[in-house]
Amino acid sequence: MRVYGVIGWKNSGKTGLMERLVAEITARGFSVSTVKHVHHDVDLDQPGKDTFRHRQAGAREVVLASKDRFALMVEHRGPEPDLAAVLARLAPVDLVLVEGYKRDSHRKVEVWRRETGQPLIQTGDPLVRAVATDDADLALPVPVLDLNDTGAVADFILSEVGLSGPVRFDTVAIVDWSATNGPSPAKPSPDAIWIGTATATGTEARYFRTRAEAEAHLSALIDAERAAGRRLLVGFDFPMGYPAGFAARLTGQGDPRAIWRWLAGRITDGGNRNNRFAVADNINAVMGGGPFWGRPSTLSLPHLPEKKAVDYAALGLPERRAVERAVPRAQPVWKLYTTGSVGSQALMGLPMIHRLSQREGIAVWPFHRPGTSPTVLAEVYPSLLAPLVSRAAGIKDAAQVTLLARALWRLSQDGMLDALLATPDINDITEEGWILGAGHDAALLAAAEAP
Repeated sequence: MRVYGVIGWKNSGKTGLMERLVAEITARGFSVSTVKHVHHDVDLDQPGKDTFRHRQAGAREVVLASKDRFALMVEHRGPEPDLAAVLARLAPVDLVLVEGYKRDSHRKVEVWRRETGQPLIQTGDPLVRAVATDDADLALPVPVLDLNDTGAVADFILSEVGLSGPVRFDTVAIVDWSATNGPSPAKPSPDAIWIGTATATGTEARYFRTRAEAEAHLSALIDAERAAGRRLLVGFDFPMGYPAGFAARLTGQGDPRAIWRWLAGRITDGGNRNNRFAVADNINAVMGGGPFWGRPSTLSLPHLPEKKAVDYAALGLPERRAVERAVPRAQPVWKLYTTGSVGSQALMGLPMIHRLSQREGIAVWPFHRPGTSPTVLAEVYPSLLAPLVSRAAGIKDAAQVTLLARALWRLSQDGMLDALLATPDINDITEEGWILGAGHDAALLAAAEAP
C-alpha cells in the first residue's frame, strides 16, 4: 500500500485537511484508509459493556460487529506498536493517509500556520516533501501549497505516490551481482556482491559474501519498504533476457520468464558453490555448437569451449541483444568466464529474479510496465557512470552502486524517470529486455554529480 503522512503541530489544521483529502481522493475513484496517532490514552470502549468485560478478562483482541461496521480492539499490553505494525493490520487500499507519526520514515506534507507560534518541521526533516499553509509569503526549498486548496494538495500527494503524474520511487537499490564459486572474503573486496541504496536520508553500500545472504537482504528490504508504504526500485547489473529466439529454443516459449523458471529448476547454489558451467554445457549439447562459451581450463566439459568458438549465424541466434548493440561496452550474455563475464552473472541471478517475481506486487521492467507496483526490478549497467566511478575513492564496486542508486533516486524525485522507463520501439525488447538508462548517460551523470 502507498502511505503518505499529514503532520503538523496542534491546532495547525491537519485534521481538517485530512478530512478534506479523504473526501477529495475517494471522489476521484481511489480507495483510502487513514491512521491517526495520538499521544494520550484513548479507549473507544465503555466500562460495563460486554466488550469491555471481555478485555478486562484478558482477551487480546475483541471485535465488536454490527450490521453497518465492525471495530477491532487490540490490547498490545507492551510498548506502543510502530507504524509498520499498524499498517500490517489494514486491508489493501490505494492509499493510506497517516496523521501524526511525524518522525517515521515515510513521505509527508506538513500543515503549518504562523499563528500557532511553532517552528517548521520541514527544515529538519528531508521526508517532508511539501508544506501546506495559509501564509502566502512563505519561501521554502520544497513546494508551498495553499492549505485551503484541497485539490492541489491531493494532486501533489497522488503524484508523489505514483497514482498520477511521473513515476516516483522512495528507495532505489542497485545490486552488483557476482557469480563467484565460493564465499567472497570476509573483508569487503572487489568483484563480490555489493548493494547500494539511496533514500531521502542519503546513500549506503553494503557488502555480501554469498548470493544467499544478498537475496535474503533484498527480500527483507522489499518487505520493509512495502510495509512502510514506500515504493522501491531495484536494479541488477546482469541481463534479464537473452537474444531473440533463445527462450523458444530452450523452453518452447518465447518468454524470458520461462528462462528464469527453467534456470531456477536447474541451477544449484550452496555457499556460492554452483553448477553454472555444467548447466551451460548441457544447453550447448542440446543446441549444438553453442551459444555459451568460457570456462576454467581445469573443467572438462565437452560442449562448452574455453574460448569463443561459436558460429552464431550457423546456430541461428544473435550474439548480442539489441541493447548490447546500442551500448557496445556491454558484454554479450553468452560469455561465462574472465573479465566481463555477465553470462555467469545472469545464470546465477535469473533464478533469484524468478523467485522474487513470484511475490505479490513486484513488476520486472520492461517485461511488465511499472504501473503502480510497489516494487519494480530492472536491469542496469553501472558502467554508464564510468567517468565518475573512475574518480571515486575506495572499492569501485561500492562506488558504482551508490552513484547509480543516487542518480536514479534523484531523477525519480525530480519526475524525470519516465524518460528512462520509455523503451525504444524495438520488436524484440519484450523478449530480450533493456538496460534502464541506456541512451541517457548524460542525465544519469548529471543526477549523480548533483549536490
